[in-house]
Amino acid sequence: MNVTVLSDKRREKQWKFERNVLKNLSLKDLKANVEEHFKPVVPFHFLSHPFLLDPCMDMAIDAFLLGAEYGKFGYLGESEKQVKERCDDDLTEIMHCIFNLLQGWLMDSDYLLGSLQISTEAFVEHWWMKGFKEGEKRYRLRLH
Repeated sequence: MNVTVLSDKRREKQWKFERNVLKNLSLKDLKANVEEHFKPVVPFHFLSHPFLLDPCMDMAIDAFLLGAEYGKFGYLGESEKQVKERCDDDLTEIMHCIFNLLQGWLMDSDYLLGSLQISTEAFVEHWWMKGFKEGEKRYRLRLH
């Protein structure tokens, strides 16, 4: 007797979708974008501690995959704003993770913290939007 568990099948389908979406993601572009967003705010720390790049890149990939996952709602006719409201809690969590990571490396200057918050929001927004467009395209081409 062969038993198929629905949750296992769902998980396999999700992993397959994520693997296929990630094939279009360039790590060079990702690293360059991390540096572009955060080097103006924390220049010394990125030069002296390159290990800060990896968690930022991980969070960008999470935002990208989240956008790709929610791309199906854009394909079904919802606006980007409506779709973004659906996953606002997850995006906020990603933003907080990056902000808290980098906040510890800054002096307690309100100016720098404000700049870091703006950079973090722009960074996560950028990667979510890229993922959203990629997911929408994959659903439109029926590659999901």
